[in-house]
Amino acid sequence: QQQQQHQHQYACNEDPEACDLKSDHRLHWPLFMLLISIVEVAIFAYDSATVPATATTRQLIANMPIPSDSVFIYRPDRRLQVWRFLSYMFLHANWFHLGFNVVIQLFYGIPLEMMHGSARIAIVYCAGVFAGALGTSVVDSEVYLVGASGGVYAILAAHLANLTLNYRQMRFASVQLLAVLIFVNCDLGYALYTQYLDSQVEKPPPAVWPNYDPPPVSYVAHMTGALAGFTIGLLVLKNFEHRPFENLIWWLALGVYSAFTVFAIVFNLINTMTGQLVEERSEVVAQQLLYDLGVS
Repeated sequence: QQQQQHQHQYACNEDPEACDLKSDHRLHWPLFMLLISIVEVAIFAYDSATVPATATTRQLIANMPIPSDSVFIYRPDRRLQVWRFLSYMFLHANWFHLGFNVVIQLFYGIPLEMMHGSARIAIVYCAGVFAGALGTSVVDSEVYLVGASGGVYAILAAHLANLTLNYRQMRFASVQLLAVLIFVNCDLGYALYTQYLDSQVEKPPPAVWPNYDPPPVSYVAHMTGALAGFTIGLLVLKNFEHRPFENLIWWLALGVYSAFTVFAIVFNLINTMTGQLVEERSEVVAQQLLYDLGVS
Protein backbone atom coordinates (compact mmCIF):
# COMPACT_ATOMS: atom_id res chain seq x y z
CA GLN A 1 0.00 0.00 0.00
CA GLN A 2 2.85 2.40 0.81
CA GLN A 3 4.44 1.54 -2.52
CA GLN A 4 1.18 2.31 -4.35
CA GLN A 5 0.84 5.63 -2.53
CA HIS A 6 4.43 6.48 -3.41
CA GLN A 7 3.80 5.63 -7.07
CA HIS A 8 0.60 7.71 -7.07
CA GLN A 9 2.41 10.70 -5.51
CA TYR A 10 5.25 10.32 -8.02
CA ALA A 11 2.78 10.21 -10.93
CA CYS A 12 1.04 13.35 -9.64
CA ASN A 13 4.35 15.16 -9.36
CA GLU A 14 5.23 14.14 -12.91
CA ASP A 15 1.85 15.00 -14.47
CA PRO A 16 -0.35 17.07 -12.09
CA GLU A 17 -2.95 17.82 -14.80
CA ALA A 18 -3.58 14.13 -15.42
CA CYS A 19 -3.80 13.53 -11.67
CA ASP A 20 -6.37 16.33 -11.25
CA LEU A 21 -8.40 15.01 -14.18
CA LYS A 22 -8.48 11.54 -12.64
CA SER A 23 -9.57 13.04 -9.33
CA ASP A 24 -12.38 14.95 -11.05
CA HIS A 25 -13.70 11.76 -12.65
CA ARG A 26 -14.12 9.91 -9.35
CA LEU A 27 -17.66 8.97 -8.35
CA HIS A 28 -19.40 10.59 -5.38
CA TRP A 29 -22.05 9.26 -3.04
CA PRO A 30 -25.48 10.82 -3.87
CA LEU A 31 -26.05 11.99 -0.30
CA PHE A 32 -27.93 15.19 -1.08
CA MET A 33 -30.57 13.66 -3.36
CA LEU A 34 -31.26 10.87 -0.89
CA LEU A 35 -31.38 13.21 2.11
CA ILE A 36 -33.65 15.85 0.54
CA SER A 37 -36.04 13.15 -0.70
CA ILE A 38 -36.27 11.55 2.75
CA VAL A 39 -36.93 14.93 4.38
CA GLU A 40 -39.68 15.79 1.87
CA VAL A 41 -41.42 12.44 2.41
CA ALA A 42 -41.14 12.70 6.20
CA ILE A 43 -42.57 16.23 6.37
CA PHE A 44 -45.48 15.39 4.08
CA ALA A 45 -46.27 12.23 6.06
CA TYR A 46 -46.22 14.24 9.30
CA ASP A 47 -48.52 16.94 7.88
CA SER A 48 -50.91 14.33 6.46
CA ALA A 49 -51.15 12.53 9.78
CA THR A 50 -51.35 15.47 12.18
CA VAL A 51 -52.44 18.68 10.44
CA PRO A 52 -55.87 18.92 8.76
CA ALA A 53 -56.20 21.44 5.96
CA THR A 54 -57.82 24.73 6.88
CA ALA A 55 -60.83 26.17 5.09
CA THR A 56 -58.62 28.86 3.51
CA THR A 57 -56.26 26.26 2.11
CA ARG A 58 -59.09 24.16 0.72
CA GLN A 59 -60.28 27.18 -1.22
CA LEU A 60 -56.80 27.63 -2.66
CA ILE A 61 -55.87 23.99 -3.30
CA ALA A 62 -58.54 21.35 -2.85
CA ASN A 63 -57.85 18.40 -0.53
CA MET A 64 -54.34 19.57 0.34
CA PRO A 65 -53.21 18.49 3.84
CA ILE A 66 -51.22 21.68 4.46
CA PRO A 67 -52.34 24.60 6.63
CA SER A 68 -52.23 27.98 4.96
CA ASP A 69 -50.40 29.38 7.99
CA SER A 70 -47.57 26.84 7.78
CA VAL A 71 -44.15 28.36 8.36
CA PHE A 72 -42.89 26.54 5.24
CA ILE A 73 -45.49 27.48 2.61
CA TYR A 74 -44.71 30.37 0.27
CA ARG A 75 -47.26 33.14 0.71
CA PRO A 76 -47.22 36.39 -1.30
CA ASP A 77 -48.41 38.38 1.72
CA ARG A 78 -45.36 37.24 3.72
CA ARG A 79 -42.57 37.91 1.24
CA LEU A 80 -40.36 39.47 3.89
CA GLN A 81 -40.06 36.05 5.57
CA VAL A 82 -37.31 35.15 3.13
CA TRP A 83 -36.93 31.52 4.19
CA ARG A 84 -40.28 30.77 2.52
CA PHE A 85 -38.62 31.21 -0.90
CA LEU A 86 -36.80 27.92 -0.16
CA SER A 87 -38.80 26.13 2.55
CA TYR A 88 -41.89 25.61 0.37
CA MET A 89 -40.03 22.79 -1.38
CA PHE A 90 -40.63 20.57 1.68
CA LEU A 91 -44.44 20.72 1.22
CA HIS A 92 -46.53 18.94 -1.43
CA ALA A 93 -50.17 19.02 -2.42
CA ASN A 94 -50.82 15.25 -2.32
CA TRP A 95 -49.08 11.88 -2.48
CA PHE A 96 -49.00 11.87 -6.27
CA HIS A 97 -47.36 15.31 -6.33
CA LEU A 98 -44.78 14.16 -3.77
CA GLY A 99 -44.12 10.79 -5.39
CA PHE A 100 -43.73 12.26 -8.87
CA ASN A 101 -41.18 14.84 -7.72
CA VAL A 102 -39.21 12.39 -5.60
CA VAL A 103 -39.01 9.74 -8.31
CA ILE A 104 -37.93 12.22 -10.98
CA GLN A 105 -35.31 13.93 -8.83
CA LEU A 106 -33.84 10.59 -7.78
CA PHE A 107 -33.83 9.22 -11.32
CA TYR A 108 -32.18 12.28 -12.85
CA GLY A 109 -30.38 13.69 -9.82
CA ILE A 110 -28.43 10.67 -8.58
CA PRO A 111 -26.36 10.15 -11.79
CA LEU A 112 -25.61 13.88 -11.91
CA GLU A 113 -24.61 13.98 -8.24
CA MET A 114 -22.38 10.92 -8.58
CA MET A 115 -20.54 12.73 -11.36
CA HIS A 116 -20.31 16.25 -9.91
CA GLY A 117 -20.64 15.85 -6.14
CA SER A 118 -23.25 16.75 -3.54
CA ALA A 119 -22.26 20.39 -3.01
CA ARG A 120 -22.65 21.35 -6.67
CA ILE A 121 -25.99 19.57 -7.05
CA ALA A 122 -27.29 21.12 -3.82
CA ILE A 123 -26.48 24.57 -5.21
CA VAL A 124 -28.27 23.79 -8.48
CA TYR A 125 -31.33 22.34 -6.72
CA CYS A 126 -31.72 25.19 -4.22
CA ALA A 127 -31.15 27.77 -6.97
CA GLY A 128 -34.01 26.22 -8.93
CA VAL A 129 -36.32 26.27 -5.91
CA PHE A 130 -35.42 29.89 -5.16
CA ALA A 131 -35.90 30.93 -8.79
CA GLY A 132 -39.26 29.13 -8.90
CA ALA A 133 -40.56 31.21 -6.00
CA LEU A 134 -39.10 34.43 -7.42
CA GLY A 135 -40.61 33.82 -10.85
CA THR A 136 -44.01 32.96 -9.40
CA SER A 137 -43.96 36.05 -7.18
CA VAL A 138 -43.39 38.23 -10.25
CA VAL A 139 -45.82 36.60 -12.73
CA ASP A 140 -48.49 35.14 -10.38
CA SER A 141 -48.18 37.51 -7.44
CA GLU A 142 -51.21 36.11 -5.56
CA VAL A 143 -50.34 32.39 -5.73
CA TYR A 144 -49.53 30.24 -2.71
CA LEU A 145 -46.70 27.86 -3.64
CA VAL A 146 -45.75 24.35 -2.49
CA GLY A 147 -43.63 21.60 -4.00
CA ALA A 148 -40.08 20.97 -5.20
CA SER A 149 -40.84 21.21 -8.91
CA GLY A 150 -38.49 24.18 -9.33
CA GLY A 151 -35.62 22.08 -8.00
CA VAL A 152 -36.64 19.07 -10.11
CA TYR A 153 -36.63 21.13 -13.29
CA ALA A 154 -33.31 22.66 -12.25
CA ILE A 155 -31.85 19.15 -12.13
CA LEU A 156 -33.27 18.39 -15.57
CA ALA A 157 -31.82 21.59 -17.01
CA ALA A 158 -28.50 20.90 -15.29
CA HIS A 159 -28.24 17.78 -17.47
CA LEU A 160 -28.37 20.07 -20.50
CA ALA A 161 -25.68 22.26 -18.93
CA ASN A 162 -23.58 19.16 -18.30
CA LEU A 163 -23.97 18.11 -21.93
CA THR A 164 -22.97 21.61 -23.05
CA LEU A 165 -19.77 21.48 -21.00
CA ASN A 166 -18.76 17.84 -21.30
CA TYR A 167 -20.43 16.38 -24.37
CA ARG A 168 -17.23 14.91 -25.83
CA GLN A 169 -16.21 13.45 -22.46
CA MET A 170 -19.47 11.59 -21.87
CA ARG A 171 -19.96 8.03 -23.03
CA PHE A 172 -23.77 8.08 -23.22
CA ALA A 173 -24.38 11.77 -23.85
CA SER A 174 -27.02 11.22 -26.52
CA VAL A 175 -28.94 8.80 -24.26
CA GLN A 176 -29.01 11.36 -21.44
CA LEU A 177 -30.19 14.08 -23.81
CA LEU A 178 -32.93 11.80 -25.15
CA ALA A 179 -34.08 10.90 -21.61
CA VAL A 180 -34.40 14.56 -20.62
CA LEU A 181 -36.22 15.49 -23.84
CA ILE A 182 -38.68 12.58 -23.48
CA PHE A 183 -39.63 13.61 -19.94
CA VAL A 184 -39.97 17.31 -20.81
CA ASN A 185 -42.15 16.51 -23.84
CA CYS A 186 -44.38 14.19 -21.79
CA ASP A 187 -44.75 16.79 -19.06
CA LEU A 188 -45.56 19.54 -21.56
CA GLY A 189 -48.05 17.25 -23.28
CA TYR A 190 -49.78 16.56 -19.98
CA ALA A 191 -49.84 20.30 -19.24
CA LEU A 192 -51.45 21.06 -22.60
CA TYR A 193 -53.97 18.26 -22.08
CA THR A 194 -55.03 19.50 -18.65
CA GLN A 195 -55.14 23.10 -19.89
CA TYR A 196 -57.19 22.68 -23.10
CA LEU A 197 -58.66 19.17 -23.38
CA ASP A 198 -59.36 18.01 -19.83
CA SER A 199 -62.07 20.63 -19.37
CA GLN A 200 -64.07 18.97 -22.17
CA VAL A 201 -64.07 15.56 -20.46
CA GLU A 202 -67.15 14.70 -18.40
CA LYS A 203 -66.08 14.26 -14.79
CA PRO A 204 -67.78 12.21 -12.07
CA PRO A 205 -69.65 14.09 -9.33
CA PRO A 206 -67.62 15.09 -6.23
CA ALA A 207 -69.54 12.63 -4.06
CA VAL A 208 -68.18 9.76 -6.18
CA TRP A 209 -64.63 11.00 -6.64
CA PRO A 210 -63.84 14.14 -4.63
CA ASN A 211 -60.11 14.14 -5.54
CA TYR A 212 -60.65 13.97 -9.30
CA ASP A 213 -59.28 17.42 -10.02
CA PRO A 214 -55.50 17.70 -9.57
CA PRO A 215 -54.10 20.70 -7.72
CA PRO A 216 -53.22 23.70 -9.90
CA VAL A 217 -49.68 23.62 -11.28
CA SER A 218 -47.40 26.66 -11.38
CA TYR A 219 -45.60 26.23 -14.69
CA VAL A 220 -43.87 29.56 -14.09
CA ALA A 221 -41.98 27.88 -11.23
CA HIS A 222 -41.05 25.04 -13.59
CA MET A 223 -39.71 27.36 -16.28
CA THR A 224 -37.80 29.67 -13.96
CA GLY A 225 -36.41 26.67 -12.08
CA ALA A 226 -35.18 25.22 -15.36
CA LEU A 227 -33.59 28.56 -16.32
CA ALA A 228 -31.78 28.67 -12.97
CA GLY A 229 -30.69 25.04 -13.29
CA PHE A 230 -29.19 25.61 -16.73
CA THR A 231 -27.38 28.85 -15.88
CA ILE A 232 -26.15 27.75 -12.44
CA GLY A 233 -25.18 24.38 -13.94
CA LEU A 234 -22.94 26.15 -16.42
CA LEU A 235 -21.36 28.02 -13.50
CA VAL A 236 -20.77 25.28 -10.91
CA LEU A 237 -20.70 21.88 -12.64
CA LYS A 238 -17.35 20.28 -13.39
CA ASN A 239 -15.86 21.07 -16.76
CA PHE A 240 -13.60 18.19 -17.79
CA GLU A 241 -12.36 19.84 -20.97
CA HIS A 242 -11.85 23.58 -20.89
CA ARG A 243 -12.30 25.25 -24.26
CA PRO A 244 -11.66 28.95 -24.99
CA PHE A 245 -15.25 29.87 -25.89
CA GLU A 246 -16.57 28.39 -22.63
CA ASN A 247 -15.35 31.48 -20.73
CA LEU A 248 -17.88 33.50 -22.71
CA ILE A 249 -20.61 30.95 -21.88
CA TRP A 250 -19.71 31.21 -18.18
CA TRP A 251 -20.03 34.99 -18.15
CA LEU A 252 -23.27 34.90 -20.14
CA ALA A 253 -24.78 32.41 -17.69
CA LEU A 254 -23.69 34.54 -14.73
CA GLY A 255 -25.16 37.66 -16.34
CA VAL A 256 -28.53 36.02 -17.14
CA TYR A 257 -28.99 34.54 -13.67
CA SER A 258 -27.85 37.71 -11.91
CA ALA A 259 -30.12 39.95 -14.00
CA PHE A 260 -33.17 37.75 -13.38
CA THR A 261 -32.46 37.44 -9.64
CA VAL A 262 -31.83 41.15 -9.09
CA PHE A 263 -34.95 42.12 -11.04
CA ALA A 264 -37.15 39.66 -9.13
CA ILE A 265 -35.80 40.71 -5.73
CA VAL A 266 -36.27 44.42 -6.50
CA PHE A 267 -39.79 43.72 -7.82
CA ASN A 268 -40.71 41.89 -4.61
CA LEU A 269 -39.32 44.64 -2.41
CA ILE A 270 -41.18 47.36 -4.33
CA ASN A 271 -44.39 45.32 -4.40
CA THR A 272 -44.20 44.64 -0.67
CA MET A 273 -43.49 48.27 0.21
CA THR A 274 -46.29 49.47 -2.08
CA GLY A 275 -48.74 47.05 -0.51
CA GLN A 276 -47.83 48.22 2.97
CA LEU A 277 -48.23 51.89 1.99
CA VAL A 278 -51.62 51.21 0.39
CA GLU A 279 -52.78 49.33 3.47
CA GLU A 280 -51.64 52.11 5.80
CA ARG A 281 -53.21 54.74 3.55
CA SER A 282 -56.52 52.87 3.44
CA GLU A 283 -56.60 52.69 7.24
CA VAL A 284 -56.01 56.45 7.46
CA VAL A 285 -58.78 57.13 4.92
CA ALA A 286 -61.18 54.83 6.77
CA GLN A 287 -60.49 56.57 10.08
CA GLN A 288 -61.00 59.99 8.46
CA LEU A 289 -64.35 58.89 7.00
CA LEU A 290 -65.50 57.59 10.37
CA TYR A 291 -64.45 60.87 11.97
CA ASP A 292 -66.34 62.91 9.34
CA LEU A 293 -69.45 60.80 9.95
CA GLY A 294 -69.20 61.38 13.68
CA VAL A 295 -68.44 57.76 14.50
CA SER A 296 -65.81 57.32 17.19
